[in-house]
Amino acid sequence: MSFSKTIQREVDGESVPGTYLQAFIKNGRHFFVTEIKIYKDGMIDCWGFVDFEGFQEKIRSGWVRTRLPEGARVSMMESLNFTATDVKAGVEEVEFVKQVADEILSLNKKPTSAHFCGEALRQYKQDPTESNRERLRTAYEAVPKHMRLFLGDMDSKDWEYKRILDEKNSD
Repeated sequence: MSFSKTIQREVDGESVPGTYLQAFIKNGRHFFVTEIKIYKDGMIDCWGFVDFEGFQEKIRSGWVRTRLPEGARVSMMESLNFTATDVKAGVEEVEFVKQVADEILSLNKKPTSAHFCGEALRQYKQDPTESNRERLRTAYEAVPKHMRLFLGDMDSKDWEYKRILDEKNSD
């Protein structure tokens, strides 16, 4: 059985493809598990449609959350409610924003932060200067932290990036 995160919505009779990520909506004193729907045209449905800038404001205001405070009241679907205890930190909101931006790029078949990071790594390996290392650092930091493990292969993850970025200046 395959699982697809592909969604779509209709706009003026045209289909707009999208995808979704899970997060929480803080509505009043309760947190609701929901799908943050991201579309190719840059619109994001987080219990109401907003553009990317509007989404960033929803994050800043605390409407969209990726982490729960200890003791949070959580609702999931209509029939499941619970209090969160022993909460482990989730994805930081700033990193979630980066991931949403990458999803929009991906839906538009444009290079994502991971692509630019890979390009910066190739450039550094061809010409290992300090300025290329800094370009690599900037590109690496643009990739959402929780997605950096996928930069390398299944075994090495982002080890090569970390090794290069942690090296002492060699110029």
